[in-house]
Amino acid sequence: MRIGKNPNIHKQLELAEASHRVIIPVYIPNSEGYFEGAFEVFKVCLQSLLQTINQDTKISIISNASSLEVNQYIQEMFDVGSIDRAIFNMDNVGKMNAIVAETRASFEEFITYADADVFFDKGWLQQTYQIFKEVKKAGFVSMNPTPNNLTMAHSTVLANIFKFKRFRKKTSDVCSYDDLLHFHKSIGRDETFTQNMYKGHVVCVGNNYIIGAGHFCCTVRKTPTLRYTPVYKSTIGVSGGSENKYLDVPFDKTGLWRLSSPKAYVWHMGNVLDTKWASDKLSALEGFKENSFTFGGLPYKDGAFMSSAIPYKIKGKLVSLAKKLKWV
Repeated sequence: MRIGKNPNIHKQLELAEASHRVIIPVYIPNSEGYFEGAFEVFKVCLQSLLQTINQDTKISIISNASSLEVNQYIQEMFDVGSIDRAIFNMDNVGKMNAIVAETRASFEEFITYADADVFFDKGWLQQTYQIFKEVKKAGFVSMNPTPNNLTMAHSTVLANIFKFKRFRKKTSDVCSYDDLLHFHKSIGRDETFTQNMYKGHVVCVGNNYIIGAGHFCCTVRKTPTLRYTPVYKSTIGVSGGSENKYLDVPFDKTGLWRLSSPKAYVWHMGNVLDTKWASDKLSALEGFKENSFTFGGLPYKDGAFMSSAIPYKIKGKLVSLAKKLKWV
């Protein structure tokens, strides 16, 4: 039985407008073994994010069957208005299933995907905005410099193929050694890896924006990427090729460019918190206020038509051939 009239019928909604959303999936099921320090890392991650964004950015936190303690913290952050979406999955649905579903449910056109162990430094949002503003073909942008990471950047490489032969720059002229070293150490690489990379070369577009980018923290244009994202569920919890299938390849098929900043504005913390480093970094954020700007209305040059001229599998073979010939 229905009594009365629903007051929302024909009611005009006043929706908060934003053009950028950060989506962070969290899987911390307990505080043992690998996950012993993960909760503290996540709290620093979120704190740094909240101190470095402006009013144009909204935040979604997705708990994939995390512990009660972690879920209570996420709920508290939602209750006080620090985040505007808190999603709690009873089961661990996997990283890609979580973020793709939330992406499809989001109104914002620009989506930042970040792991729960990312530290957001001052200026990361401004630099991300700047790259999209200056490079109309940019569609995937990372604030972590990744020289020579051309994985799943076929469209970007082929669109700039002649720059690889004539306009290479020394990595040492573009990137900071310390920036590269910090990231490599955080993923278990030894310093020799950084030294060899630093002696190499990079290819850039615009204001030294590096061709190629990783995906532990990246910002993408949503609509073109979702055109190619699989509609079926991933059966992988994390990694195992799932990022390639649901993010890297779909984006590459858009024909837009995959770029990274020459300077590090985000940092990978890993699963064990360096308390002094984190404390110093958070202290440096005190008093910081990001400028007011919006991603909405940024110039955009759709790459779909030109990209479709060459079948995607052929693109991959062309890039592989270019690598064998040491062109790239």
